[in-house]
Amino acid sequence: MRKFPVLMALALVLSVNNANADFLGLYVGGGSWDHDASGTFGTTGDDIIDVESDLNFTGEQDTYIWAAFEHFVPLVPNIRIEASSLGHSGTASGVNFNGVNLSGNAEISLDNTDTIFYYRLLDNWVNFDFGLNIRKLDGDFIIDTQSLSVSETIPMLYLAAQFDLPFSGFSVGGDINMISYSGSSYQDIRLRAIYEIGLVAFEAGYRTTITELDDVDNVTADLDFQGLMIGAFLHF
Repeated sequence: MRKFPVLMALALVLSVNNANADFLGLYVGGGSWDHDASGTFGTTGDDIIDVESDLNFTGEQDTYIWAAFEHFVPLVPNIRIEASSLGHSGTASGVNFNGVNLSGNAEISLDNTDTIFYYRLLDNWVNFDFGLNIRKLDGDFIIDTQSLSVSETIPMLYLAAQFDLPFSGFSVGGDINMISYSGSSYQDIRLRAIYEIGLVAFEAGYRTTITELDDVDNVTADLDFQGLMIGAFLHF
C-alpha cells in the first residue's frame, strides 16, 4: 500500500511527456469465461471446506462486459469500467458451515465491478498502461439453509501491456490487478491474443482469479478460478 503514492507520482511525471492516447477512443466489449474452481473456504471455528472434494464443484461459464474511454489530455487518466460474474454450484454432504452441520445445495458467487483509472505510458506498437483499480466485490457463500455475504471495496494496482504485430491486425498482451493487505489478497491475471479488423476486434485467452479472505465478514477463503476466455469488442 505504501508504494502506491510513489508509483502514481511516477505515472503523473511520465504522462506529462507522453499523451494518454494519440486520439479519442471508445471501446465497448464483452465475452465469456469458462472456469474451474479450486481451493477452500469456511467460517471461524468451523470446518475448512474444499470446493472440489466436499462440494463437487466442476466447470462453469460466466460473462463479462466492459467499456473504456481514452483521450490525449495529459495528467487526466483514461477510464475503464468492467463488470464480471463468477459463480459455482455443487452439493455438500455433512460439512460444518456457520456453526451448523449441513447437507444440500452449495453455491459460491463472487461478482466484481472494476473502475480503473489508468495512464498510457507507451502508445505505439508497444502499449503499456499503469493505474489504480477500485474494485467492488460482492460475494455470497451458501450451503443448504446457511448463507454469508461479503462486500468489499478494494484498491488494486493495475498494469497492462499489449504488443502489436505490424500490418497484421494481431496483437498479444495481458493485464494484472493485484493487492495484498491484512492477511487478504486479490489477484486477477489475463493473457490474451487479439485480432482487430476495422471497428471490430476478437479476443481469446486465459484468465486466473485468486481471492484470499482472512476473516472478512466471518469468511476465510483461499479460492482459485481459472480457465479460457473468449470475447469481442468495438473500437470507435
